[in-house]
Amino acid sequence: MQDPSPEPPAPPHRPYGLSEGAMWALTSAAIAAVAVTFTRRQLTALAAHDAHWAQDLAFFHQIVHNAAAGRAWASSLLLEPTGFFQMVHFHPMLVGVVALYGVFPTVSLLAALNVGMTVATAWPLAGLGRAATGSAVFGLSAALSWLMWAPVESAAGADFRPMELVMPGTALVIWGAYEGKPRIWALGALLCISAREEMAYLLTAYGIVLTLSPLPGGRRYGLLTLCSGLSFFVFLLIFKDNFFFHFDPTKPPVGDPPPPELRDARLTWLSQALLGSYTLAPVGLTPFLCSFAPLAYLWTDASREWQLPTGPYVHLRAPFLALWACAGVLGAAWAARRWPRTLPLLCSCLILGNALTLPDDRAALTRRAEAQRETLGDPAHAARLALLARVKPEDRVGTDYTLIAALSGREVIWQVRHLYLEDSEPPHWEAEWPVTLDRLDTLVVPPDDPVLRHVDDAWTMEAEGGGYTLWRRTRPPLGGFPTPLP
Repeated sequence: MQDPSPEPPAPPHRPYGLSEGAMWALTSAAIAAVAVTFTRRQLTALAAHDAHWAQDLAFFHQIVHNAAAGRAWASSLLLEPTGFFQMVHFHPMLVGVVALYGVFPTVSLLAALNVGMTVATAWPLAGLGRAATGSAVFGLSAALSWLMWAPVESAAGADFRPMELVMPGTALVIWGAYEGKPRIWALGALLCISAREEMAYLLTAYGIVLTLSPLPGGRRYGLLTLCSGLSFFVFLLIFKDNFFFHFDPTKPPVGDPPPPELRDARLTWLSQALLGSYTLAPVGLTPFLCSFAPLAYLWTDASREWQLPTGPYVHLRAPFLALWACAGVLGAAWAARRWPRTLPLLCSCLILGNALTLPDDRAALTRRAEAQRETLGDPAHAARLALLARVKPEDRVGTDYTLIAALSGREVIWQVRHLYLEDSEPPHWEAEWPVTLDRLDTLVVPPDDPVLRHVDDAWTMEAEGGGYTLWRRTRPPLGGFPTPLP
């Protein structure tokens, strides 16, 4: 394996008249412009009731909403153990989200944060590129390359996931270790640990590789990274009663290989990604190899089609994307140091390469955004909005997947698919089971929804429009409402 950066580069810091300060200013402006564009798309998706994996966005909103109101870190939409430490996944960053939610109490905040975490990765990539070449132009090109990559657009437009914080965190760790900047490294490690429990072993893997690398500060920062990963793992073992890794290197899906068409789709995605700005990523394999083995689980898992431009598992690509981008930037920087006269060509390839790859993914995202904008002008959508305007903040609501995100952010909300489930009682459930309409006073569902089979004379249809009906309870159940959350 070739080392992408055994020696710090020493070219001038203002090639082609661009200063380091100008690089940071232009990078920040590009990040802001792309963030605004992607956030507008997210808000349009929310307004069109077409958010990616709206169920998960809604339960994160419920957890944040309840915590900000002083209630338990819980959501009735998540049929799993609930609570800050009791949830299956551990997201320390939600503490900060709850603080922000106190100022901006809307589900739109989560959508904007998801975009921000994704596009902010361009900042450390710019620093890594400048540090590896001494060229501010190269650093700016590395940032723009990330912002133009279709998988970045896909991740930014998905549902809110704390896992997205891994991308800027990983890039900061690698940049800080490369340039020997402890504050940058520490910020990256903190962001990684704040994201999710998978970083316990990924940071450990990063640390092992950095310790063995010939970077000037590789041993020091490798040991620090290794200790941070191991410390986080010990913390989880002490304070977490339950947690699991979505991609567990100790439990490969043996005997469950992906079907040939899914395998081919993943290989096509990878080959197209290799032809983009990060073609030289294999030369900069040091950061990439540090967790390729555990991330390879995603390539063999038959149930998680994470290579698609949309869908519920887009966020699982986060560590892979960050490592691949860092490796690609370091690989191109290696070429720039070896052949300095190719720097303009390499910068051009960085800027244009990712803009031209994965055209099918980009087209799918564009079509989806156009369809969402068209929905906003549809008369049926206006009728649906009028129906939703009748739902009061204090109502205890049951609704379906389509409207779950729009109606989240209240004390009691249930996914109607979770009602009247006789089997599979959720773990650690303390309230009555199965859940019935006694927990609700409002239903917003299509007129043919199966849950309406359970409606009796205690309910009446108040309004209809946009393909939905609004039902109200006319009298309370005997004994009042049961406890709304497990």
